Amino acid sequence: MNHPVQPESHEAGITEPVAHFLDPMLVDIRPAPGSANYYFFQLRDGQVVFCITPSPSISGFDRRETSVFLPQVASRMVDLVPRLANLRVRRTWRGLYPMTPDGIIICDKVKEAEGLYLAVGMCGQGFMIGPGMGELLARMVARTGLSAEDEETLAILSPYRAFEGVEQLK
Repeated sequence: MNHPVQPESHEAGITEPVAHFLDPMLVDIRPAPGSANYYFFQLRDGQVVFCITPSPSISGFDRRETSVFLPQVASRMVDLVPRLANLRVRRTWRGLYPMTPDGIIICDKVKEAEGLYLAVGMCGQGFMIGPGMGELLARMVARTGLSAEDEETLAILSPYRAFEGVEQLK
């Protein structure tokens, strides 16, 4: 089975560790030149991790960092939380998000191959939704019975859907 998951480049960075001051992950969905949105959060060890969603999207396998990213995201972060102004950035990088055309994960049993299940296209949210996806896959594989809610979820995540929607945070 072919699936429509394609890589998309996103840049991110991490600061030096500092005393904990930031509890929730902050997501700023206001578009700005060059970005659709950005987010940042503080790790338990004190580092602040930040990432931006480029606009327009950058499809493909390019993992080279740019000189545009850090000034772009830093000014937006400091504007929102001025306390971030004096943090030192340790490093930046560019990674790949596995994207579906509609920004919604693919998860289901593959009809064309017995015993094959897909859980792909997490669109940069794999760490957040991975545990729940793992539980759903375990119920599917173990055949312990899927709830009505599971069936409703799988209909949305089907690899056989039309892929006509749009990711909500883009």
